[in-house]
Parts: sequence; structure tokens; C-alpha cells
Amino acid sequence: RGQDAGAKPRYRLRLWSPPCGCLASQAMSKLEMIVKQRRLDVAEAKTRVAAEALRARVAAAAPPNDFAAVLSKSGPMALLAEMKRASPSKGDIAPHTDAAQQGLTYALAGACTISVLTEPSWFKGSLDDLARVRAALVAGGLGEEVCVLRKDFIVDEYQLLEARAHGADTALLIVAALSAAELSSLMAFSRSLGMEPLVEAANEGEMRVALDAGARVIGVNNRNLHTFEVDMTTTSRCAALVPSGSSVRLLALSGVATRSDVTALADVGACGVLVGESLMRADSPAGLARELLGLPPPRALCKVCGVRDAETAAAAAKAGADLIGVILAPSKRQVSVGEAAAIVAAVREARPRPKGWALPRFPQRAAPAPDQGADEARETRQWLQGWSGLLRRACAQAGPLVVGVFVDASADEMNAAAEAAGLDLVQLHGNEGWAVAAELARPAVRVVHMGPALTAEQVCSQIQGGLAAAVLLDSKGGGTGKTFDWSIGEEVQRRTPFILAGGLTPDNVGAAVRQVGPWCVDVSSGIETDGVKDPDKIEAYLRNAAQA
Repeated sequence: RGQDAGAKPRYRLRLWSPPCGCLASQAMSKLEMIVKQRRLDVAEAKTRVAAEALRARVAAAAPPNDFAAVLSKSGPMALLAEMKRASPSKGDIAPHTDAAQQGLTYALAGACTISVLTEPSWFKGSLDDLARVRAALVAGGLGEEVCVLRKDFIVDEYQLLEARAHGADTALLIVAALSAAELSSLMAFSRSLGMEPLVEAANEGEMRVALDAGARVIGVNNRNLHTFEVDMTTTSRCAALVPSGSSVRLLALSGVATRSDVTALADVGACGVLVGESLMRADSPAGLARELLGLPPPRALCKVCGVRDAETAAAAAKAGADLIGVILAPSKRQVSVGEAAAIVAAVREARPRPKGWALPRFPQRAAPAPDQGADEARETRQWLQGWSGLLRRACAQAGPLVVGVFVDASADEMNAAAEAAGLDLVQLHGNEGWAVAAELARPAVRVVHMGPALTAEQVCSQIQGGLAAAVLLDSKGGGTGKTFDWSIGEEVQRRTPFILAGGLTPDNVGAAVRQVGPWCVDVSSGIETDGVKDPDKIEAYLRNAAQA
């Protein structure tokens, strides 16, 4: 391109030669086009970050998880859940999805490995996505349990260094993109970094190449990477080539959308599946992940609120309450900060939590690119679904969590009281709005008061993602012992997860859970006799909620 004399060139001419292993053809296949571009990308990346710098980062990093061992522990079928914004065959899938939030949501739902597409041109991924997923798993307490896979078109050792330096535990090596010699060399280099690679084969010939190279984990891609057509019988044909008694672990890649797909692949010898598009498009990625794994929906957690003394708190903890609420605002159930601290101490004595345990955080969404739009409803749903999974895990590990209920207090007042009492969460029960949650040192539960004329649309329009960790729908006024219209709750639940409160009792909590489907149910007056918490009613409430 013509330029003024002395001006810095804005374009560079690059010469390309076909990648090894690609069949010569007059018209390049999609795989060949992508591999061509990735070779150019790698050459450019090497000019920006030297391999020595990546090696230094690898040397300073914690050792990778053992991919093969994690798969073995995840039987009978392992789920590798994929973060994929787009693909050459489908175009945009979920282009604005935050990788860290999506990856942690997958892991909390039972995925043993998070596959992260890092190819930027066709799949809209990045190495930053990879690093943020790893950081989110560590912050969520899952760093040593869940693997991270770099899924890309790897043709150079440099890409494996990048993968390890950005937190990957394993990386994909595609037989169709490599010569047999390149495959063996890259497998050896990956293992030298502590990463057992996932070797991909898409037909019987490639399967033989993978086996001959000594691959220990082989993924059979049911999608032809030259044409991008899907044939679900590919897995069974390739599985038949694995020698009897072999320790090779076989995974099925592409085309998996339902539980019946998973069971059919298990029947032909797969020990795991990689699922991307279906999970990325799902309204509830966590729900679909559990469905694919054959897991039942998780039970509704139970919050016992309005506890006023240590004895009742200990009884509720021993009975199995997941959360315990103390009211630090004007109310007939109000307690002082000192009394709240005594309640926390009693709970911790009744059910000690692991030493050094701290409540993890769900990652904030990365700032979107300037040209990106936003699906606010989807982002809010993803935020609240992620937090519900994180809080569910926290309750299982170190519950009950103790929640302090405040009404129109300042952030400073709430932070001071929460620190002094040792609270885990803060509940905003007044007219504080949503923004104050960002000023709190602890995650917040934001209440929406359900007036008689409020519609589901109006409820959802109030809910904001990225601030409160959970939303609680309560009858207007709170503590009234009256229910609101559960059909409204049903409709809200289809859009975003919430905690249900208002008029719940041991007699109706089962029906509430079955009809509305909240992830947690909150009770106060419904378990009282003459204004005092009744241990028998607490036990009945917890039992009936769990059995719903």
C-alpha cells in the first residue's frame, strides 16, 4: 500500500505455506484456514513476548493439576464444559459471555474440566480468558479440583508455553493439524511442562495415529474439522480401535446436547464428554450441566431467620439449617451486635468450619470491549446463578452461614457490625437500593418486597447483576406471616434464581419448593410458637423442605 516517505508501514506481507498434516487441495478446508492463521499469530506473538519470559512464568507458577487423574476421579462420566463465544460453523453463540463467571459456574455444577477456546478470529477467545478462568477457580476454592484445558489449534511449542503460563493444566493437540512427528514432539513437550495433553482424532486413521503416538487421553471429535459436519457414530468407530485392557481414556467431543447423548456415548466406551454450544446457549448452564451428568436438581437450602439467642442458633445449626439470620434493625426480633456475636460463636461451636476457611467470591465481569453490546438480563441471571452455586458450596463446606439483616443502615454501619459480630453475609431489607452492595465488605442479599400488584416483569426489572450476591423475594413488610402470589415467583424463577420468603411454615414449605423452585427458602415467624422459635417446628421445616 502506498505511503508517505518515512511513514511507519501499517501493513506487512506474510508468506504462508500449508501446515504439516493438512491434505493438499485446491480449496482450503476450514481447518486449514484456521491453522494457517494460527501459524501467523504465533510468529507475531513471539515478537511481543519472548519464550524465555513465558518459561519464567511457568517456573514461578503452581504445578498443574493431573488431568488424567482428575478424569479418573470424575467417573462414571466426566464433563468437560466449554467456554466458547463463537464458532466457524455457527457464528456467534454467546459473544458477550464472561469467561471467568462461566467457567466457575460450570465447575460449581460438577464439570471436572473447563475447556477454554483461546483462538481469537473464529472463536472469539483469548489467553486472557484462560487466565481469568484459572483465577476464578482458585478464588472459588476449586483450583486443585478442576482442570483448565487450552483448546486451540496448537502447532508450536510456544503455544504450550503460553497455555501453561496462563494457568492451563492440559492442552488440545489435533492430529489433523499435525504430522506424526510434530504430534509426538508436542506431546513430549507438553508432558515436560506437567501437562498431559488431550489428543484429538476425528476418524479411524487419526485414532491410529494418536494410539501409535502413545496418547493417554484421546478425544474423538464427532465433527469433521475440514467440513464441520457432525457424525455421532465417529466415537463408537474409534473406540473399537482401543486395545482391550488399555489405560487410554476416551472422551467424546462435539454434538453432545442431552443426557441421552451422554449415555449413548458411555455405552460405546467414552468416559467423558466435552460440551460447548449447548451449555453456552442454556438459560441455566449449571442446570444443564447437572442434567448431562445425570444429577438430580439440588435441594433447596434453608435459612432460619430472626434467631435471638445462642441456644436456638445452636439447635438450628445441629438440625441442618444452611443459613441463620439475625436481625440488627428495629424489630421484635432485633438483637444487639454483642448478641449477634454470641449467636455466631454458638453456631461455630455446633458446627465447626475448616481452619482458615474464608467465603469465596464470584468474579466480577470483565469490562466489555467498546463495540460489544450487553444482554443485561442474561448477565444478571449468570451473576445470580453463579453466586447461588458458590453460596451452596460454602454452606456445604462451612455452614451455616450467618446473615445479618439491616434496614436502611449506612455501609459503614453495616461493615462495622458485620466485622464485630463475625457475620458471613449482609441482608439489605430496607430502601437502601442496590449500589450500596458494592460498598460492603461482605456479600449482600437484596430483598425485593412483593406488593400485591407487582408483576414478574416489574420484579425482574428491579434486579441488578454485579452487586448483590442473592435476591430474596418477601411479602411486603417482612415478618408478616403472609405469603405472596407464588405464581409470580414461578415466573421470576424461570428468569433468575432467588430466595423465597414470606409466610412459609413446616406445612407449606414443601409445596412452595415444588411449585416455585427457589434455591433457598427463608422462614421466621412460621417456626415460632407464641413468638418464640420452636425446635420441633425448625426440624419439621428443614425436613419437609429437604424432602420436597
